[in-house]
Amino acid sequence: MKRNIFVFVMMLLSLTGCYKGQELPPFVPWNPDDQEEETISLDEATRVMILPEQAGGRVVMIDVPTGKIAWEWKPEDSGLSSSEAKWFNLPDEAKPVLDRTCILVTASGGGVALIRISDKKAMFYANPGGNPHSAEILPDNGIAVASSTGNKLTLYKYDPDRPYVSSPVRTYTLTDGHNVVWDHKRQCLWTASGAILYRYAYAGIGSKDPLSQTNSYDLPAGNSGCHDLSPVYGEDALYVTSVQNVYRFDCATSKFSEVECFEKKNIKSISSGPEGYPTIVMRPTSGSWWSAEVCDVAGNRLFNRIGYQIYKARWYVDNPFGYPEEKK
Repeated sequence: MKRNIFVFVMMLLSLTGCYKGQELPPFVPWNPDDQEEETISLDEATRVMILPEQAGGRVVMIDVPTGKIAWEWKPEDSGLSSSEAKWFNLPDEAKPVLDRTCILVTASGGGVALIRISDKKAMFYANPGGNPHSAEILPDNGIAVASSTGNKLTLYKYDPDRPYVSSPVRTYTLTDGHNVVWDHKRQCLWTASGAILYRYAYAGIGSKDPLSQTNSYDLPAGNSGCHDLSPVYGEDALYVTSVQNVYRFDCATSKFSEVECFEKKNIKSISSGPEGYPTIVMRPTSGSWWSAEVCDVAGNRLFNRIGYQIYKARWYVDNPFGYPEEKK
């Protein structure tokens, strides 16, 4: 018995010695070998991520502490026809909007949709095409959509009584459009393309020319291929990712500063939340654009499921940058 205790202690010391002076591996909050999909109600979930999961052609909400699915959406859940459902092949972004009662979904198949969470009804959907990668809801029933290969920013007006919208209000040129964010304080729209962050004044969806570029801000030298743009939660600032780096842009001073992140290249998305929520990033680990896992900026693995193909990951939280009146 004494010998067994001695061997056990020596094994512990050996393991400790292995990590002495070395960086510990990423923390996994639950057993990574448990890959079975289980469910939990959204009301019971405590900290939720929204993931466009391309392998299953769906959007899932994951309760991070348990790894369980708290909500799931596929286009057929909203009663879309088979041809319309194809617009939502390869979903690439899903963000919470309208006080977290809806999600705004874009997909490489060409579609954009505003989905009510409670019953999965499509409040609005359209087919801007050109590989939509991001959308934003505007304060007057407008929706802006950035399309990457289509090189365009498309504006729609939606009416919940007539969900399908066949034609946009206006289309603007936007090279390699991957992102779009509404700024309540300045009543403007932000988007980053190439190595430039653009600011657009918004005159309203019913105006003759709703958007007009007012400012542009060059990223630090050596950057290209801006990809994600998202608010820094609780701050007057935006996260911007490029092929080479991750930045925080101070909207008041118009200054970029580097964000400390365990991986800075090719970050597909970055998302922060209120106190207690780590800032999460999605960087491709398989192929060139997707991963089965989501980590925080320190490299801790917060979610991993074999077979998942995740593109952009967002926290299911309010948006005080875009809609402060919704903040509870």
